[in-house]
Amino acid sequence: MSNELYQKFEPVVLEYRLYYDAKGKPISMSSHNHPEGDYIVITKEQYDLPNYNCRVVNGKMVFDIENLISVQLTKSTSGVAVVAGYPNLVAEEEYPEIEYYDRVS
Repeated sequence: MSNELYQKFEPVVLEYRLYYDAKGKPISMSSHNHPEGDYIVITKEQYDLPNYNCRVVNGKMVFDIENLISVQLTKSTSGVAVVAGYPNLVAEEEYPEIEYYDRVS
């Protein structure tokens, strides 16, 4: 790509977000095509190495190192869309085989 063409495009600035529920429990993360909901802005490092053993308190991530939080997932008809057979892979775009999971705890 030529330098002239490169300079005509605005750089894409990603905003990394952690979405959480009414109790402060993390729900999901996004870097683009942001959904509606309560969120805080997080760093790229926090986005790249997600740790859901936290809560959002007063707009900040708080980690409970002494009492680790376990999250149980269950298949459902709504909730987070994931790649079928892989509940840890969130399907952010249309994907041919998806299933849904919700948190139990």
